[in-house]
Amino acid sequence: MPNFASLIKASRPLHVYGSGDQTRTFCYITDAMNGFLRVITDGGPGEAYNIGNPKPEISMVDLVETMEKVLGRKIDHRLMEYPDSYPADEPQRRCPDITKARRQIGFAPNVTLEEGLRRFLGWTDRTYTGDA
Repeated sequence: MPNFASLIKASRPLHVYGSGDQTRTFCYITDAMNGFLRVITDGGPGEAYNIGNPKPEISMVDLVETMEKVLGRKIDHRLMEYPDSYPADEPQRRCPDITKARRQIGFAPNVTLEEGLRRFLGWTDRTYTGDA
């Protein structure tokens, strides 16, 4: 997300790797911090918890479209081959299962993807310099 924001601020095209069909989920920082604090205060000793937001699971191409909707303008983007630095087995899907965290520590993310993007992109517009 920071790379996308830097490129947007610099008015440079976003690089979407592969077909752009790979899916990801995004968790806003306040939700993540709430989850981490719940693990510290309410989690079982030695227990592991997935903290994240499983919804929406979105393709990278659809993420660009959602960013365009939030910004109210088109964003130049290009599908690119994966660089050699990417692992050969780069996962096509990343989506956390937060069932255990929801049941045991009451974790539930509250910030929607669109609202999180609105907040994040507003902040980056005010603070990023455009050096990408």
